[in-house]
Amino acid sequence: MDIQFFYKNNQHSYKHEFIVAKFTNAIKQVIELPDTLEVCLYPLADNIYGGIDRMHVNRIGINYNLAFESIPKILTHELIHVSQKHLGHLLIKPNGMCYWHGIFYTKKSPEEMTHEEYHNLPWELDAYHRQSKVLQEALDILAPAT
Repeated sequence: MDIQFFYKNNQHSYKHEFIVAKFTNAIKQVIELPDTLEVCLYPLADNIYGGIDRMHVNRIGINYNLAFESIPKILTHELIHVSQKHLGHLLIKPNGMCYWHGIFYTKKSPEEMTHEEYHNLPWELDAYHRQSKVLQEALDILAPAT
């Protein structure tokens, strides 16, 4: 997979890139992902771990300040969103209108939603439901049982 990294207000980090690339390539063996991915490593607020870019199809953001051991779980969640968009399950139009499996769902941005509203979005529920299994399968690929 071709992964481009972007930084803002922080230093380039080979360790971040290594972890993201290694897990992304393992996750790509578990779920369908596009051939290219853009990963933004930005310092975000403490309560924001990552996110899907609403305007760029294959772009995610990961909080640069996360502990390294937290990155795989957050990355898995965000890559599930990339897969949702790639497969056409989740469509976010440039005007912010969000569709889930072809049905209009909301035009509200995450910043306009309550915590509860955001976590009950169908694509969030899907990602939360699947992330543990996808992460475990990726870990099994990276460290097969002997």
